[in-house]
Amino acid sequence: MRSTSRSGVHEHGCRVVSLVPISHHVVQSLEHAEYAAETVRQHLLAVLRFGTWLQRQRITLGDISEATVTRYVQHAQQQAPSVTGPRPYKAIGLRHLLSVLRQQGVIAVRSAPHPVSSVESWLLHFAHHLEHVTGCAPTTRHNYVRNAGRLFHEVFADGEVVWAELTASVLTQFVRREAAKFQPSACGQPVTATRALIRYLTFQGVVSESLLGAIPAVLTRRHATIPRAIPAADVERVLSACREDASYGLREKAILLLLARLGLRAGEVIRLQLDDIDWGRGCLLVQAGKTHRARSLPLSQEVGEALAAYLQHARPASVHREVFLRWRPPFTPLQSSTSISTLTRKVLRRADIQVYRSGAHTLRHSLATGLVCNGVSFKLVADVLGHQALASTEIYAKLDLGSLSQVALPWPGGAQ
Repeated sequence: MRSTSRSGVHEHGCRVVSLVPISHHVVQSLEHAEYAAETVRQHLLAVLRFGTWLQRQRITLGDISEATVTRYVQHAQQQAPSVTGPRPYKAIGLRHLLSVLRQQGVIAVRSAPHPVSSVESWLLHFAHHLEHVTGCAPTTRHNYVRNAGRLFHEVFADGEVVWAELTASVLTQFVRREAAKFQPSACGQPVTATRALIRYLTFQGVVSESLLGAIPAVLTRRHATIPRAIPAADVERVLSACREDASYGLREKAILLLLARLGLRAGEVIRLQLDDIDWGRGCLLVQAGKTHRARSLPLSQEVGEALAAYLQHARPASVHREVFLRWRPPFTPLQSSTSISTLTRKVLRRADIQVYRSGAHTLRHSLATGLVCNGVSFKLVADVLGHQALASTEIYAKLDLGSLSQVALPWPGGAQ
């Protein structure tokens, strides 16, 4: 058996891994990024556990890589799948550890990934087209490329792309299978995504435009659903249910007022910049997003005061220009609109208001419904909501019960 000296070197000269010295740099890096003290502690524990495992495996510092971390996680899952408390496979600090090791020159800097197949190359070009030519939103790009990846890997596996194999029958079967995975209200997503791909491939001249006709349409009935709106009184209950503690409550109030009074989408809230607020003119610029059209909305005193209170007393100091940042360190911009919908659902539950599939759109729907019921024209409502077509706004007419009652036919046999 090989012996190990206190210097940490095997008798054959291999350096034994000790992550204790490097852990100091990990802590400094996390603290510089303004992570919370408890998060730093969890990262440090994960690093030390990883170091113990590396010593048992006789793995040297220079041999640590992404594959090593993956192997460690798999080992931990097999050895202790039911252990309570912090588990090694939830090793949140290991990816950060690799970054620090690269910065310290302990391990080689990871080179940029290169496409290993023509399938991946085409997916990269498709993503570039969606971003720079068609201007799709990030979420849309992600969904379209993911759908294209499933199609390509099903037809071409990981080999070379042979466009002759992408036939009409293949497209029809693929779209039908993918659509079957979704709820009726969302089963049109793979249809739209696949059509976008075929249009791109047609533009590149590698497939025939006739393939577009092979993609089956999904039977949908316009305005078959009812917007998930709540009465005006319930909207006020939601706003009153914002937490009372100074910092977080100010943040909740500012976000919910943007949704309830201005009808912003969740994605528009997280993209809102400090420079988009024109305090002098009393208006808010909503940057182009889903419909590629920017719009300016009046900033009421209520919304303006809520934003000012949040910015002055609750928003953490940051170099970022986004209005709303992560609530916990590091104070970076929000990455997903899901965070806004999650916040809305929490306040709805706090106000004891039950809504099917609640989220940020609940308050947007409620604003639109209230405007329509109060006689505001569809054109003005569409301008407020940022709808590109009036057809998107017409759905709220179904909730204008007063107007509908004037055109309703009498019930056969008398009033019911």
